[in-house]
Amino acid sequence: MTVHPSVPARSIQELVALAKSKPGQLYYSAAGVGTNPHIAGELFNLLAEVNIVAVQYKGGGPADTALIAGEVAATFGNISQEIAFVKAGRMRALAVTGTKRNPAMPELPTVVEAAPEGPLRGYEFETWYVVAAPKGTPRAIVDTVNSHIRKALSAPDQVKFWEERGLTVIASTPEEAAAHLQREQKKWARVIKERGIKAE
Repeated sequence: MTVHPSVPARSIQELVALAKSKPGQLYYSAAGVGTNPHIAGELFNLLAEVNIVAVQYKGGGPADTALIAGEVAATFGNISQEIAFVKAGRMRALAVTGTKRNPAMPELPTVVEAAPEGPLRGYEFETWYVVAAPKGTPRAIVDTVNSHIRKALSAPDQVKFWEERGLTVIASTPEEAAAHLQREQKKWARVIKERGIKAE
């Protein structure tokens, strides 16, 4: 989670206090309705009981550009996209949204670490990627593709490559991926309903 350098908040708790003092007057950039930055921002709003207003842009690049330009106060972008801007001082990072600190920026606390006593103690948002096949694809093909992908991603040089960009290689089984998808659908259905997110 990052803010524009002009925002007078240097921690998650300070950002929550600022948002509470200015309801509906702070804005965050998102990459379109239902995208990761949008859902992450609305989970933050829901748990912190604030209303930082989403401004939709056509993708993550324009959303980051809006923050750099000072059009919005904050964004919930992907660390791999924002790490260079943070290091250059064009954005100020407040926390990572995952369940543990990121090796690419180990000095940053998680949202939960940054606000352990408040309503945000349940906050967690992690971007993930999965390779999917059409329903009915023979299991032998699924297993072969899965095996090759896991082998390629688990190579030490690949693990290092992705970690330097703030990404963690999981390389799970098809069953683990399906179970994760089901958990995510259940979790985000609540946020979508309670924050009134609708496709445009």
